[in-house]
Amino acid sequence: MVLAAATLPAAALPAFGAEAAAQARPVDAARAAGKASDDPVDYAVAVDESASLGAGELAREKDAVTAIAGSDPSARSRMVVFGFADARTPTQSPIDEVCPMRELDTVGREQIGECAGGLRERTEQQGSGTDFISAVRQGVTRLKEAPDSGRPRVLFLLTDGYLDVKDSYRYRGLDDRTRDEQAGEDLAAALREAADAKVQIWPLGFGGDVDRESLDAMAAGGYRDGCRDLPQTTPKAQVVSAEGVGEALESAFAAARCLYREPGSQGRPPADLAVRVSPLATEGTIVVSKGDPQVTATYYDPDGHRVATSGDGGADGESSFELTGRGRSVESLRITRPLAGQWRVHLDAPAGHRDRIATISVLWHGAVRSDIRLEKPSPNAGQRTRVEVEVLTRAGVKLGERDLRGISVAGQLTGEGFAQKVPITLTDDGEGEDRRSSDGVFSGAVTVPRGATGALLFSSTVESVGLLPDGRSYPTTTAPLNAKFGAVLDIPAATVHPGGRVSGTLKVSNRDAAPHTVKLAVADAQASGLSIDPAGVTVEPGATRTVDVTVKVAGEAELGAPVDDDGTALGGKVTVTEGARVLDDAPLSITVTAVPGVVERIWDTWWKVIIPTAFLLVAVVAALLSRRRVKRLRIAPGGLVLELRAADTTLVGSRKAKTGRGNWYEFDIVDTTTDTPRIERRNRGTYAVRRDLNGGVVLRAAGQGERTLRLGEQLALTDTLSLQVAESRGRRAGAGRRPGPAGRSRFSERHRATREDTSASTDTYDHGTYAASVRDPANHPDL
Repeated sequence: MVLAAATLPAAALPAFGAEAAAQARPVDAARAAGKASDDPVDYAVAVDESASLGAGELAREKDAVTAIAGSDPSARSRMVVFGFADARTPTQSPIDEVCPMRELDTVGREQIGECAGGLRERTEQQGSGTDFISAVRQGVTRLKEAPDSGRPRVLFLLTDGYLDVKDSYRYRGLDDRTRDEQAGEDLAAALREAADAKVQIWPLGFGGDVDRESLDAMAAGGYRDGCRDLPQTTPKAQVVSAEGVGEALESAFAAARCLYREPGSQGRPPADLAVRVSPLATEGTIVVSKGDPQVTATYYDPDGHRVATSGDGGADGESSFELTGRGRSVESLRITRPLAGQWRVHLDAPAGHRDRIATISVLWHGAVRSDIRLEKPSPNAGQRTRVEVEVLTRAGVKLGERDLRGISVAGQLTGEGFAQKVPITLTDDGEGEDRRSSDGVFSGAVTVPRGATGALLFSSTVESVGLLPDGRSYPTTTAPLNAKFGAVLDIPAATVHPGGRVSGTLKVSNRDAAPHTVKLAVADAQASGLSIDPAGVTVEPGATRTVDVTVKVAGEAELGAPVDDDGTALGGKVTVTEGARVLDDAPLSITVTAVPGVVERIWDTWWKVIIPTAFLLVAVVAALLSRRRVKRLRIAPGGLVLELRAADTTLVGSRKAKTGRGNWYEFDIVDTTTDTPRIERRNRGTYAVRRDLNGGVVLRAAGQGERTLRLGEQLALTDTLSLQVAESRGRRAGAGRRPGPAGRSRFSERHRATREDTSASTDTYDHGTYAASVRDPANHPDL
């Protein structure tokens, strides 16, 4: 792991210059993940229309086209679809282009599914052979028409793999042997053109008799370096069976797109299918291969909330969704910032449409964070040191065994006094230098070359399918002989609540004639929400000091990761440095659990007093706690729905409120100058809402105070936008207020007078105004 800039300035690495300084900066994983998840791809899909395919195969090829279009996670990707066979006469063409190149936005995906219906089965008179040469060159031509912007180019070739040009006009007059040799040379030339144009070729074998060898040769002939030389993503042929069309297609698509594919369950409708989304995912697509267009799918997130299939419908206020393919045999739900955990899809179908097996899977992009640690932070020349690289989520949370599958870590050592890079083998298998298998800590050892004379740079790269490479560096120096100054840092594992502290010790020994100052820093402190105090310690000549140090855990709102019910395990390290020299670094193992309620806090503090006096106080304490809890529940905003309405009362956006800090749901209203203003949950937002004790709601605006509203009452925010607060469907009538006679609310006289004054000033009872301006979208941090 690189050191923070404040801990190790670029000037401390004179031997490596600007290159080392650049390597020493931590990667902004969140920003990088956002960029990768939006990277577009250009696709060409060539569909075999020849007579060699069996009955019904063309229909399955059409379904595959729809699945490819619906599964891509970027709305800026482009796709062209064409059929191919051969040409028997000079006036015929071996190519039928049915879908011109278009972007895969919501409209484009639907249009691809429609125009793919124009693919046809060729008759002998129309040219029913199989001309791969024309198909490959057509795909390369279309993919090269756009400027080479660096986006991947992928050609999906849907065919049985048999080259058949015996009736092709191009090879007329040649005997069989000469014709086949010439066609083979032409195909090899077309594949070289594809490789030169950086076009990956992914053959998908359809039909009862597939020439796998031919398909593999075409995959090997195209571009092979699309995904950082990861073996799992090298283009290869996939043979598509009648039962496994969805799985084979999705596997090929995911690898071609450098996505990770996680398969889920399967079943016949009516059924519930489940698939797991990794905590590493920053964007994903749930693909449901229903087998029948009449099957309907309903989506539920890991918290059990039904998902709105378009817009910002996440119960967490962070996720957004886009559904494509509804009404077709394959549909997909694209999710930005998905909740980690088990997603459920409920399938239903009318009678007569329940015989086909449906499958589910998720394709996702993601990112990790890693830290490098050395057993000897400043090793001597010729000395062997143990190296550890811990792989964490972007927020610094430790990973489980399942999420570590497929992840590999490579390391190397460079430095002054030796020219050749020294590779470092790092594993997480519990053997050799690795102390525990599948704990996310990849370990190895390296011997510093005897010629090393000063600056050293340990570096590592974490890679896996679907993940952005995470490169980290550990700059240090060789230890001086008979070093007179050293430090040892110890921070034990601990369990704390948000805002808590973990104590440790720093032992510093100075046998030098001059004072020394060390600096302490938490790696990736901003991302993890951890900090260290003190940040520096000075030791006088001849002195030895033991200093108490404290790792501070940020509050729940500032932590980089949500706090789960079972606790969130944070990793990382604290590094001790003096100038360019690393003296020591201590791994962190902090489990953050939710802040206990009032009862738990009282018990933890006063249990020695409570136990002997419990019989006397139990009734009083129970009554007080019960009253306080009832009040909190009555004012909690959970179940409220915030509705943003236009001047004509048209609903333009809504958001379901959840209980937040202090029983307030805080939010902003963004994009107010566009056609799609929306409500966005945000800690310390301009607005906040909760219930009041009389059955209404309280709205708070920054700098404007609080205002009490009735449920259903509209409040004007601007000339064109109003806010209305209502109950969500299914919530018990009267929830959040004390029931009165006949179920009516008991409004106080003062409350009614407030309502009458508000009504008089705004002409109607159900509308009000707020002397507050909506936050300027130009200052919105996401724009």
